[in-house]
Amino acid sequence: MRRIFNFIQKYSIPIFILYLFVLIFVLIFKFPSPIFGKLIEHWKNGGEIYLEPPHLVPFEIITYYVKSVHSIDDWFFKNLACNIIMFMPYGFLVPLFSKKNKWWQILIFGILLSILIEVIQGLLGIGIFDIDDVILNSFGLLLGFGVYKLIYCVALKNALD
Repeated sequence: MRRIFNFIQKYSIPIFILYLFVLIFVLIFKFPSPIFGKLIEHWKNGGEIYLEPPHLVPFEIITYYVKSVHSIDDWFFKNLACNIIMFMPYGFLVPLFSKKNKWWQILIFGILLSILIEVIQGLLGIGIFDIDDVILNSFGLLLGFGVYKLIYCVALKNALD
């Protein structure tokens, strides 16, 4: 376990950079869906950007989605899960290479990244600024940080044994 942890720690910066690229492509460029391409085509043809008003009431959309979930295959469930899962690597990787590895430091920078992504989505008209996405992303990065702490403690314990 310690060897795997050391390997991940050694390559944490390139892995994190790769993770950020994937995050940007998925959340901003909506890859692999054709949404972003259609938006560019719309702009080229003189179409205007329609900006949705931001969702600023905490837990409003989360509550609606939770009430709307009927199975794991529902889009509502997938949206909730993806918002959490997409930020778990952030919470796991950042403490591996950063001196800022307290949970609240990871949370602050993760929230800022999430807000930046939401603002870009809103301004480009490829999404809506949704405070609930920031909440779900923050929960995901805290879960990732918890996994980091758990693995770190197990690896440390094994190293001491």
